[in-house]
Order: sequence, then C-alpha cells, then structure tokens
Amino acid sequence: MIRKTTLAKLWILQLLIVLIAITATAPVAGYNGDDYYFDDYYFSGNETYFNQLILNIYIDETGKALVTGYVEDIEGLSFLKTAEYLYENDTNQLYAITNSLTWKYGDKWAINFTTNADAYYTEYHTIFYLPCDVKLIEINHPPGLERFVTTSNESLVIDIQGYDVESPRTTIEYQQPLKETDGEEGGGFSFGYLLLIIALSVLTIALIIAILKMKRREDVRHAEEPQVKVKEGEMETTAEMARVMETLTDRERAIVNALLKHNGEMTQADLRYETEIPKSSLTGILRTLERRKIINKKEWGRTNVIELSEWFLSKKGGN
Repeated sequence: MIRKTTLAKLWILQLLIVLIAITATAPVAGYNGDDYYFDDYYFSGNETYFNQLILNIYIDETGKALVTGYVEDIEGLSFLKTAEYLYENDTNQLYAITNSLTWKYGDKWAINFTTNADAYYTEYHTIFYLPCDVKLIEINHPPGLERFVTTSNESLVIDIQGYDVESPRTTIEYQQPLKETDGEEGGGFSFGYLLLIIALSVLTIALIIAILKMKRREDVRHAEEPQVKVKEGEMETTAEMARVMETLTDRERAIVNALLKHNGEMTQADLRYETEIPKSSLTGILRTLERRKIINKKEWGRTNVIELSEWFLSKKGGN
C-alpha cells in the first residue's frame, strides 16, 4: 500500500526530472538559442553593466516551488540560502527546490519572490506557474515591471518582466479550492501507480547515465588540457606603480594588489576568490584594466591567466 506522502514525493521527483529535461533541451521564455549569449557585459559604444535574470517558477498545491532558468549572479537570490539547488557557473543555469517562496495564512496562499536590496538587473523576467484551478486574489510588483496573466497546459501563468530594474519584488496572493475527500485514507495499490513508479525509475536511471557520461567527457577533456602554472612570490610596489594605482578604483586596485602579491600572475578564477569580486563584475573590470594596458589576459585551456603588463612593470608610458 502506497501512502499519499510517498506519492507526493514521487510526483515532485517526476516533475523535477521532466522539467530538467525540458530546460536542458529547450530555451526558456526570452531566450533565443541562436543569438543569446551570457556575458557579464555588453558593448554599445562604451562598456555597460549587464545582468540578467530569467526564471521559471513552478508552484505545486503544497507550496513547494521548483525554480529553473538563468541568472548571472545568484548572490542576489536570498531564497537559495534555504533551498536545495544546483548552479552551473559556465552556463549560468539554475535548478532549485524550495519552500521559502510561499506561505499560507488562513485559507489564502502568498508567493513572495524578492532579491537583495542592492540587486540590479538590466533584464528581469520571472514566469510563475500555478495550478489552473486557483483563484487569483492580488498581484503586486514595482511600477517599472509589466505583467501578463494567461492559462496554458492546465496552469495559471503569471509573467512578470521589465528592464533596468532595481531590487525587484513580486507578491502574488491566491486561494486554492477545497478538495473533496471520499473517506479513503490511503487507497489501494493500483496498476496506474505501478506504471508511475516504473516510469520514474526509467527516467531516474536515464538521468544518472547522462550525468555519468557528461562527467566522463569532462574528466577526459580536463586530462587533455595543459595545467596552468603561475608564478610564485610577491613583487615590490615602486613609487611609479603606486602613482598609477592611485588613479584606479578600489576594485581595480584590489586586482592589481592581488597580482603583485602573486608575482604578477594569477588565473582568473583564483583572482576572483582572492578579491571576492562577483563574477558579474570581474570580467568588466579586467577589460577596463586591459584597455589601460595595466594587465594582459591570456587564454589557457578553459580558463584565463591574468598578468601585469610589461608597461606597468617597466614603469614607462602614461595613463
């Protein structure tokens, strides 16, 4: 005999597997597979800060949320602190399961999707999927955002989107219909449940095999790549270097100091951990320093090696 809690867990597992398969093979709303590229900055005459958030949020009848999509910087998503999630740094793809986005008061439910107070997005797009039989009560969001409410595939779809948004916050209140019960507590073991379990098992095994194959390819690729060797030791800061560094911003100066501490050369990943500068900002700062001829960037396998330029080390030339 299968208990209802067990069936609920199986349903959530099936939903997660199917949605991961869908999001892995098809683009989300606002995504064009031919010309969409996640970069930390874009160019339009002058270099401009660029940060995107494009998420699909699926809410089930128990208030549990499955979040999938793309986000440049997950540090702005406070709900991840209590969520189970997977984030791919190379593709900026996020998968998360959480209970912290919803809460119930009386016979009403509320969804509260917020970002950190200092979060800023040049493109913001969240799509909420609710059971189609819910009664929508109220939707609140900042004036700069637009919303579209539709129904699709037995779901109530609430689409919130906008550009150049600071600290976006969306609150959705709704009411679920009362469920009629027939007095059966657990129900019997049916053939439909057996098919569900078999289907889940097949999908789970297929997913595990796919992950193992990807991991094996990744290990082979890493083995074939040359290992990055960086210099060791600390370099002395001369008066001429100090004068150049006085013209830099705090973050630019932190990068140069870190390079000097490591004999003028570090990988971009190590530089990020050393300076604690977010990925979404580090790339643009490095480009600025490169244009000013203070650093050079070299590709090495799947990473970059950042080194102080000959101009900066030789103390020649101007700003």
